[in-house]
Formats: sequence, structure tokens, C-alpha cells
Amino acid sequence: WMNIILLLIVMILMIAFSLILSQSVSSIVLTPLEQLLTQVRQMASTIFQSVTDMEVVMKEEAKDDRSEESVEDAKKFGNETQLLAKVVQKLAVISEITMNKPVLDAQTLQNLAEGDRAVISGFQGTIQDTEFADRGDVENGLDMEAIELAQRAMVENAGLSMELIDSWNLNPLELDKARNHVAAMYFCSSHNHGVEFDSVVMGNFLSDAECGYVKSAPYHNWFHAVDTTHGVYRMLQLCAADAYLTREERYAVLVSAVCHDIGHPGLNNGFLIETSHELALRYNDKSPLENMHCSKMFELVGQARCNIFSTLSKTQYHEVRKVCVEAILHTDNAQHFSMIKDVQMLYEVNSDLWDASRNLFLQEDEPCLAQEAIDCLRLPDNRKLVVNLTLHTSDISNSMKPFRISRIWAWQVLEEFFVQGDAEARLGVPVQALNDRNTVNRPFSQVGFIEFLVSPLIFAAMKILPATEHLAVQMLMNARSWQKQWEAEGKVPPSDSDKKLLNERIIKMENKFRTCQAGKSPPEKLERN
Repeated sequence: WMNIILLLIVMILMIAFSLILSQSVSSIVLTPLEQLLTQVRQMASTIFQSVTDMEVVMKEEAKDDRSEESVEDAKKFGNETQLLAKVVQKLAVISEITMNKPVLDAQTLQNLAEGDRAVISGFQGTIQDTEFADRGDVENGLDMEAIELAQRAMVENAGLSMELIDSWNLNPLELDKARNHVAAMYFCSSHNHGVEFDSVVMGNFLSDAECGYVKSAPYHNWFHAVDTTHGVYRMLQLCAADAYLTREERYAVLVSAVCHDIGHPGLNNGFLIETSHELALRYNDKSPLENMHCSKMFELVGQARCNIFSTLSKTQYHEVRKVCVEAILHTDNAQHFSMIKDVQMLYEVNSDLWDASRNLFLQEDEPCLAQEAIDCLRLPDNRKLVVNLTLHTSDISNSMKPFRISRIWAWQVLEEFFVQGDAEARLGVPVQALNDRNTVNRPFSQVGFIEFLVSPLIFAAMKILPATEHLAVQMLMNARSWQKQWEAEGKVPPSDSDKKLLNERIIKMENKFRTCQAGKSPPEKLERN
């Protein structure tokens, strides 16, 4: 009997310990896991907040032959599975952007024609964080209405019209020195950003900045600086940037545009590195031109007569300097494709939000974004991205201007490439493919520039900043114009097969544009911008 009693005691103890162990495992592992899964689901629901309630859909599918209980079960299951499917799909898109391949990978480059590869290498110059605070403009005592009226009077007295200033038809190459100065003063005026400065000091800053540009450079000259500043002014205006960028950030990106190419010798980074130029040695081959532009800008500001930041506090100055340096360094075309990826990522993570915001924009007469989109853009990293995107897009915006103006600038930049090519030939260094004036087909090269470089950027930008969509429309029209010019003006008429291939490339761009649209855009809305 003792053995039986002992066996029963052991069995009872084992059962007791099993229950205790089960409860321990449940409290230590299962309960936290359930909480974790609940949190994951809540986070997924937050991220994809525009995923609609599937109740109505599920009821319609089940109403013929299901009971209320089965409909409820199906609704719950449908909600869960569809949410999960959307999460998986979203993660797949994000993974493709971040890990699979660059915008133009090695395989794509290898399959391109020599002329197209030349466009890309020439463009890139290669040898073959604080919280948003809407402080308003009251605290610094600025009367924005009075400032704007005075600036408008200055513009009109100079013989310019506000209609021209507030359009993409402005071409600094067609203006004299005085009118370009007035235009630049207007773009940088306090009513466009809210930061106070001494107008005399700003005038000195602009005049000295103009002197800092190399007059002999066919493209990277003072006219290009004014043109880029105009582009920044227009983008800030059309995209309602005052809703998500601080006063200091808007001021910083405008004055950065003024100096973003100051001192540019008309030679790209690839040439400077290849020839061991002083700038390449000074900056260790890392964005030598852009580093030099930043340095020259703050050397200029370091002079009391040109110190446009003298009214800022020390904290504000450091914030503005950081924004200026970051924005100018990102005008290095080596940063181009990484910027595209960053914008694509911002869209994909919040795609439903951006699509809804675009629909709201198309319904309103004035530039308007959904409040959720504004809140997203106010995040520090997103503000930094938008500032950099604004300056870089403005810097290469010539292909998105009316074709008459676009053609003038294209001839200027190609001439600068050719001058560098002549220098490369004299020095016995490799002549970059886009720099040989004897072999480059100018109209054809512009189609390639649009296709491989400009269109990926603007197609990404228009998804988060719908006001830029009209730039993409004009760009596609320009591609067609370059196509006609290539077919009509070539020394050797292109073959029918070559014409067909180029036409298919442009059609592919046009189709990609349509897929980037969340919905059909009212043409009058695009024209009004």
C-alpha cells in the first residue's frame, strides 16, 4: 500500500506542477505574444488608415445564402485577411524600392544605347532635426501685406509683370541685369517666407552673389541661379509649403537657390576628379563643386554688408545654415536616384493618405493638401526631404518649362558640355560621351535626359506634391517636341525602325505618367497652375 500511496502522491504532484507550468507559460509567453500581435495589428491599421471597413462588401457577398452569424464571421475574417494582404503588398513594394535594385540598375544601363548612357553619365558627372512650429509672422512684427505691395510695385516699376513672375514663362536669359536683380529680390522677399531682413543687405548679397558666378560659363551662370530661385519660389507657392515648412526653412531654400552654383567653373565633378583639380583634392573627391558652393555662400554671408542672417537668433542661424548646406549638397546629381527612392518610399508608406490628399487638391480652387498629408510632411525628416526635393527639382526644371524656353536652356547646357569636351580633348583625358560636339545629337539627347533622369523624379514628386503634376505634363509635351525636331533636323534622317523605337519610349513614359495619377486630372486645373 505504501507504494500505491507514493505513486498517487507523485501523480498528483506531477499534475499540479503541469498546471502551474501551463499557467506560467501562458503568463510568460502566450499573453505577451497575444498583446504583441494586437499591437502589430493596431499599428498596421494606423499605417494603412485609409483601408475601409469591409463590412458592407462582406454582407453583400454573403447575404444570399448565409446567416447573420456567418456574415459576421466572414466580415471579421475578410477584414483581417484583406488588411494582412494590403500590409504584405505594401511591404513588398517598399522592399523592392529599398533592396532590389536602383532606379537605373547595371542591367538596365547595359541595355541602353551608347547615346542614352552618355546622357546619364554626363548628367551625373561621371567618367563612363526639430519639430515643426508654426510661429506665424506676428511675433517679428512684419506687415506682410505692406511688404508684398511694395515688392509688387518694385516689380512693375522695373518693367516686369506679376503675371510673368507667377508663371513658368519667365526666362532670366531674356532679362537685363536690373530686371534679374529685381526678380531675385522679389523671390527672396519676406512676404514669401516670413523672416525679417535688411533690404539693403539683401541687395548687397544678391549683387555680390552675381559677381561670384563665372560669366563665361554658358549654363551655370547667374541667369541659371535666378531661374532656379524662380523655380523654388513657384514650387513653394504652388505646393502651399507654408503649411508644413517653417519660415526659416523656406527662407533657407530660397537663398540657397541664389548661391547653389556660385563659382561654378562650367566643368562637372567628374572632370575635376579626373584632372586632380584643386577642388577635388580639397574635398576628397566628394561633391567638390557643391561643397565649394556652400563654402562660398557662407563666406559671402560672413561679410557684414551681405549678412542676410543677421536678424536671426543663434539657434535660428544654425537651423538655417544646416538647411542651406543640406539642400545645396543634394543638388549634386550623384544624389539624384537616392532622392527618387526616398520620395518613392515616403509615398508607398502612406500611399492611401497621399492619394486622398491628391483628390482633395483636385477638388479645390486653391492649393490645398489634406490635413493628414500636412501632418506627415511636418515630420522633421520629411521636411528635410521636401526642401532638398524643391531645390533639386528647380535646378533641373528646364525640361519642364514651355518648350521655347526649354530649348534655349538645353542649347546652353549642351554648349557647356561641349566646352568641357574640348578641354578634355586638349588635356588628353577621356572625353565624356555627352561632351563630344561632333557626335552628340542634341534633340535625341534631350529625350534621353527626360526619360532617364527628369521623369523618374517628377513622377515620384507629383505623388506627394500634386501641384507639380502640370510640370510632368509639360515635360511629356517637350519630349514629343524633341522627337519631332530629331526627325526633322537630323543630318542623317532616322530610319523608320529608329522612329518607332523612340516613339515607343515616349509612349512608355506617357503610360507611366498615367499610372502615377490617382485619378484623371482636370486639364483646366493643370493649366491654371
